[in-house]
Formats: sequence, structure tokens, C-alpha cells
Amino acid sequence: MKKTLAAVLVVCTVFIISCGSESVNPYFNATVLEVYEKSVLVEPFEGEEELLSSDQVVVNTDVESTHEIPEMEEGTTVRIVYNGDIAETYPAQINTVFAIYPVDETGELIEKAE
Repeated sequence: MKKTLAAVLVVCTVFIISCGSESVNPYFNATVLEVYEKSVLVEPFEGEEELLSSDQVVVNTDVESTHEIPEMEEGTTVRIVYNGDIAETYPAQINTVFAIYPVDETGELIEKAE
């Protein structure tokens, strides 16, 4: 009986913990190197995990969200929110992008003035 109760408590604990965890889409901050018609070539900020894949990434600008993407030119700093898949080519490629936000040089989001 005690073993059954312990097993039930463990299962309930795992269930409660898994229900409480939020699923967060991966993102990284980068500097725009080149702007193309439907994509941008970016360089991830120093320390970003995406640098393990490549020092340059082509990012699709046809985003999944309704959030308007910022005006981008060479030197613009942005946050790329994507599905976590990076094509291991050179430069690397990210095709499923959920949003692109402007950031400052430190990686903090820049709020759009109303």
C-alpha cells in the first residue's frame, strides 16, 4: 500500500511540474550583415548558442506572427524568435521564424513609440 501511494505521489508530482512549465520558443540576438528580398544575413551576438552552428545565419523574413518586422539595414540589431531548427549549411539557415524584434546593442528590446 505504501509503495502504491508513493508511486501515485511521484506521478502526480511529475504531472504538476510538467503542467507548470512554459514552452518558450528559442531566440537569439544578432546584427544584420545584409538584407535580401525575403531574408537577412545576420551574425549572432557574442555568447549566443547559435554561434555553435555558424558565425552567419540566413533568416527568413516571412514571419509566422502578425507582429510587424522592423525596418532593417546593415548594422541593425535584432532578436530572432524561431522554432529551434537550424539548417547546418554555411551560412546556416533558419526557415521558420515566428518574430523579429529590434534590440539595442546590449540585446534589450526596443519598445516602439506610440
